[in-house]
Amino acid sequence: MADKRAIMFLYKYLYENTDEDHPISSVQLRAILRANGYVSDPRTIRKDIELLREAGYDILINEQNGIPTMYFYGARDWDKTELMILIDAISSAQFITKEKSREIINKLSCLAGYQNKTILTPSIFVSENLKAHNNQILYVLEKVTEAIREKKKISFKYYNYNTYKERIFRHDGELYTISPYSTIWKEDRYYVVGYSDKHEKIIPFRLDRMPVPKVIDEPAIPKPRTFKIQDYANKVTRMYTGTEYNVTLRCQTELIDNIIDKFGKDVQISNITKDTFDATSTVAVSVTFFGWVFQYSGKMIITSPECVRNQYYEMLQQSSNDTATNRLET
Repeated sequence: MADKRAIMFLYKYLYENTDEDHPISSVQLRAILRANGYVSDPRTIRKDIELLREAGYDILINEQNGIPTMYFYGARDWDKTELMILIDAISSAQFITKEKSREIINKLSCLAGYQNKTILTPSIFVSENLKAHNNQILYVLEKVTEAIREKKKISFKYYNYNTYKERIFRHDGELYTISPYSTIWKEDRYYVVGYSDKHEKIIPFRLDRMPVPKVIDEPAIPKPRTFKIQDYANKVTRMYTGTEYNVTLRCQTELIDNIIDKFGKDVQISNITKDTFDATSTVAVSVTFFGWVFQYSGKMIITSPECVRNQYYEMLQQSSNDTATNRLET
């Protein structure tokens, strides 16, 4: 009977260390197997490799005069470009620690085969100061996805930081209870979106601002039929909720890329002139949305609806008054 452990070792070694340009000979394989405690001879190697091939593994054989001489692993599930995209995403993700990022990247690199695994290194980096300092968010995410899968509610405490960089739980440690519907990774933050019992509406919570939640043995409130997570994510700015309005922005032509980056290619564009255009989209109006508009220094203005435009100018006026007061006090 074939040694199952030897077969799996053989598969793993061929997958991780060989490819078309780096085959391995039968003699080398026998030496490696013996060095790792497995009995090996040419006949058992041929038989074990044939079993792997029959099971669907793409192990290819170079023959000479009908005799197998070299072996290597052929087709792979991931090509180099696909793996590079994943590696860059892991490297730049702030919610994953530096150590965990390195561990995941090493695992992904092994999927590329011998020739490529040594050259698959991140091309995108973030400051180590911005990377998470522990793996708690991974355990938070595990519990959240469990609740989504089981259609159960979760309860958790939610916190902010004070000026001493200490965690301060909101509302004296009051438990929040939500029916989680989905997770969103947006602007390099991980969120859970769900129906809040306290707020009586669907809102987002940052996963990195909660301890590991508890999955409650209570059925989640069903997701509304009209709720689509893609639409929800597009409407909110930095995941701050607000009243939804169909907002029209008049923009200078140079801002078209910024509009498409923000609202997607489905955004409604109208009143195009040489210098300006109008962009209309459904937006959850909030202070963060107004801040996004303000950053373009007058090159983008809110034209409708009037109530949103008035809110924006009231915010600007208040900010101007506060600045003037501060100057007088200093």
